[in-house]
Amino acid sequence: MDASPHHTPRTPRVLACVLCQTRKIKCDRNSPCANCVKANVKCTPSTPAPARKRRRPNQDLQQRLARCEELLSEYAAKKPEEPSSEGEDTRQPWRPTGQLIIDDGGGVKFMDSYLCATIHDELRAMREILDDEDKDDEYYTPKFDTPTNASSPDQNSGLILTENGDGTADGLHPLPAHVFSLWQTFLERINPLTKVIHVPSVQPLVVDAATGKQMPKNVEALLFSIYLMATVSMSEEECLVRLGSAKKEAIARFSNGVRITLMRVGILKSHDITVLQALVLFMLSLLGRYDKHAAWILNGTVVRIAQKMGLHHDGERFGLSPFDSEIRRRIWWQIVMLDATYALVSGLSQSILTRGWSTRTPANLHDADLSPAMTSVESKEVPTDMAYCLVSYEMGKMLIGSSSIELAIMRNERATVDAMDDGEVAKARKRIDEAETTMNQILEKYSDPAAGPIYELSKDLKNMIITRLRALVCPPQDHPEWGTELFTPKDYSFKMSVTTCEDNVQLYRSVKSHGPFVWFVMSNFQIDILIYMVGQLSARKSGYLVERAWAAVEALYELNTAFLDLTDKAHMALAIHTLRAWRGRRERITEMTGAPPEVPQFILNLETLLPKDDSRLNTPLSTTALLPYLSQTMPGTGVTNPAHGLELPWEQMMFMESGTMDWTMLGDGTHGTNGGMHDINGSVSGHGPLGPAYGVLNNGWT
Repeated sequence: MDASPHHTPRTPRVLACVLCQTRKIKCDRNSPCANCVKANVKCTPSTPAPARKRRRPNQDLQQRLARCEELLSEYAAKKPEEPSSEGEDTRQPWRPTGQLIIDDGGGVKFMDSYLCATIHDELRAMREILDDEDKDDEYYTPKFDTPTNASSPDQNSGLILTENGDGTADGLHPLPAHVFSLWQTFLERINPLTKVIHVPSVQPLVVDAATGKQMPKNVEALLFSIYLMATVSMSEEECLVRLGSAKKEAIARFSNGVRITLMRVGILKSHDITVLQALVLFMLSLLGRYDKHAAWILNGTVVRIAQKMGLHHDGERFGLSPFDSEIRRRIWWQIVMLDATYALVSGLSQSILTRGWSTRTPANLHDADLSPAMTSVESKEVPTDMAYCLVSYEMGKMLIGSSSIELAIMRNERATVDAMDDGEVAKARKRIDEAETTMNQILEKYSDPAAGPIYELSKDLKNMIITRLRALVCPPQDHPEWGTELFTPKDYSFKMSVTTCEDNVQLYRSVKSHGPFVWFVMSNFQIDILIYMVGQLSARKSGYLVERAWAAVEALYELNTAFLDLTDKAHMALAIHTLRAWRGRRERITEMTGAPPEVPQFILNLETLLPKDDSRLNTPLSTTALLPYLSQTMPGTGVTNPAHGLELPWEQMMFMESGTMDWTMLGDGTHGTNGGMHDINGSVSGHGPLGPAYGVLNNGWT
């Protein structure tokens, strides 16, 4: 019997005829079919479609998988690297170890800067002494936040989360007349310093918004950020006259509008250039208004969004139009400067940006020279409104890309005799000289003195930054005060705080005459270093630096009438430590001259606001606590310092108990713009650069 199976021939499949397939009706598959007979037409059988070719395996994928397996095999077979020789430090020689700082909530944060970490600890202890001495005095000192909410989580979560329960921005738009006023203010005060928008492209949108036209969500977010930035740049009086509301109320209104519109467009998933422009302007508006650490973290999101959109590589690389490429350059470089600014004021030595991005510096062109129809971008060799931005970008290149400057600054903070070798200092100084030459060339070629305020601001900030950098890279032993008033890192910190406050006074007085850009200096003002310096004056009774410090304090109180608003907890802390320091100074002068000194007006104002029997003012430093530290010889120097207690326990030098705090809690951003400068008439103004030795360079970058 045959074991092979018998194959029955397969019955061919009968398909519907052509007419039935065309009419998409059921065919009885007879020949002819009933439908064709009824229609009295010829019944034509349809032919089957050609058989599909069998798909072959994806050879490319198989090759890639084979390559991956090959690489994995090589990695597995690779011998581990030999460890470095004993005692060899494999870290980059210029990279500081950094420091972990414990905050009030029990968490930790990292800081590269020794000075920043030192000031962090001291201001935290200063804060605690004010919080503990008189917790029931709510009239003069509003209760500080408890450790669980010390960083004002509600305020900081409001950086991006909507505060409006229904999620609509309909009632937050300004009146039509106010739209044009805000737009004009933006053009005069914000745009020359930022250049993140193309004015000819945005102006028609502003007109449409003023006429009540419904705007796309991304445009609505950009317009709210423009309204917000314009309001931030106004004084209190200007807001009342132009907008008919208090500045604080207007800022809250437009901030809420920005948050709502950004949330509605889904910023974490949006790759829209208009949304990114709105987000960058929103981040600029936070300077001086919110907690600097929280803002720096949030700005990391902006960096990631920009990188996701490829802004860290030049648009020409992707074949984009010249116009789009140029706009992307302007936005990216503003993000670079903003990230560097927030990194510095947060106590970090450099930005989170990698050094591998390739976006070119924006061209020297007016907005009117840019259009979507342009076929190429070439810088003009004439003055334009890009001059300030180009100068600031050179500052950024110098600091972000120069390890020698960073090394010099970070090592000098330790204020040791052998902190730096001559070769490294020479490299840092050479780089500063090169940057100054480039910035001078930009000002000569691209900026016109006839431009007035923007030219003066560019020149003043360039001079200030270069001067500060040269002082910061100078080794401590080369300072004129070395051996007389400079001995330790803490002495160096005090000098840096004094010179920073002096720079603030000088810059404010200069920029105040420029009019439109006073808001800019105000945004970079940090009250933390001023409080730190005043706290030091409680223990440092005499000396050249002490006299300079008191002159700076008096000038700052004269320029900033807002410091007398003691409902602000940072101003209250400053007032208390100022009066404590003045008591010690008065006793010292009386002892030396036999007569009490003339009381400055700002002290009289503070004594009027704070009663003399306030318990927070009555914690004198005991003489016995000073004795063990007087005339102490510094190890390794052979130099003594009889002028003041060299190595006082930091807590005793500051009239405080031991402990640590987040040093921004004395000015944590919850006090709005009150940390800025105000002139005698009460108009808002201000100045930087306040911050640790490395962080003082942030002023004028954004």
